[in-house]
Amino acid sequence: MSRADATEPDLEERDWDLSTKDGWLTMVNAAPRARPPVRLVEEMGAMTALEQRRYDHNRAVWHANLGPIRTPALDAVFDGLDEIVGSNLQDGDKVKPAAVLDALPGLGKTTAAVAFARGFHRDQIDLHGARTRVTDGSWQRIPVAYLPLTSNTTMRSLNSMLCRFYGLPSAHRGTAAHLAHRAAEAVAACKTGLIVVDDVHFLDMNRRDGREVANHFKWLANTFPVTFVFVGVGLRARGLLEEGLTGADAAFSQTARRWTVLGLDTFEISTEQGRRTWRQLLLAIEHNLVLVHARRGMLSEDLSDYLFARSSGHFASLMSLISRGCYRAIKTGTETLTVDLLNAVRIDQAAETARKHLAAAIDAGLLTARPSPPQTATPQPARQPVL
Repeated sequence: MSRADATEPDLEERDWDLSTKDGWLTMVNAAPRARPPVRLVEEMGAMTALEQRRYDHNRAVWHANLGPIRTPALDAVFDGLDEIVGSNLQDGDKVKPAAVLDALPGLGKTTAAVAFARGFHRDQIDLHGARTRVTDGSWQRIPVAYLPLTSNTTMRSLNSMLCRFYGLPSAHRGTAAHLAHRAAEAVAACKTGLIVVDDVHFLDMNRRDGREVANHFKWLANTFPVTFVFVGVGLRARGLLEEGLTGADAAFSQTARRWTVLGLDTFEISTEQGRRTWRQLLLAIEHNLVLVHARRGMLSEDLSDYLFARSSGHFASLMSLISRGCYRAIKTGTETLTVDLLNAVRIDQAAETARKHLAAAIDAGLLTARPSPPQTATPQPARQPVL
């Protein structure tokens, strides 16, 4: 085994199912990935074919899993969630207000919610230990539950998903009420304090099942001594946050009054602050790229306008372009990102559709992603001494 092969970390995709406690705990307790080292051209040339393939694979895994990258928008979401969850210390007979993370697709809503929940989980374990003390013995402490909704979620399937998350036997058997009470017992015994409900936009309020699930959240909030974080796309526009959503049904309206809405916006370059935020994002990304010819300014200087036009300010589109571009750069041996290389990379259709309009505005000088250079103070004439 060569020296390069002996020191190379073996990176693999981490296949975990966050909708089960085992998968969630695996994610929470996973060690950070080891960043592959940047090899010199001479070192690359000395590798065997197998060593090169392993090294290239490790870099592909690394680039595909960059982040989450802290930005002002993400920090604001974290601060908002921390304020809501941290202050929700009401006794069990009081309902804890919920948080709603509502934003357009591709802005990192789920990534933000999972990252916050992961930190909350670890903090609770540090504070209270890995086991709980309840009347019927000791249980594993599970501070967070994660539930991704589907397009056909019903009251019964929602309660079944909760039971499945905790690994309860016969999680798919029983009535909706029976499954709900079993889930409530598990929530209490495991001292769960936060439940993340993802893809809430799948609830169709024009269907009876959708309205029943939405109203069921009120019962869950009244029964479970937890904070709910609801995550979805365009929830306000879909009417999920509107008073009187179900006509005479006041139950969901009462629930809506308890929801605090947080959002994530696209990156923008129409203001100086927006351009500086975009630059800081690109600097953070390029710092983590493992390419032989990567350098400071490769993204933040040379490709700043181009990357904004290609991604239209959407984080997911940007990261798809970067990870696929890095894969192409490694595969072709160019080991750097350029306009010509990235032009051969296709990403999501929404970004491709917006690209032409943004590129035209940038080419015409009407828009730029480059922040203004720092202004230097104008030298003042020396003051004459007073005689």
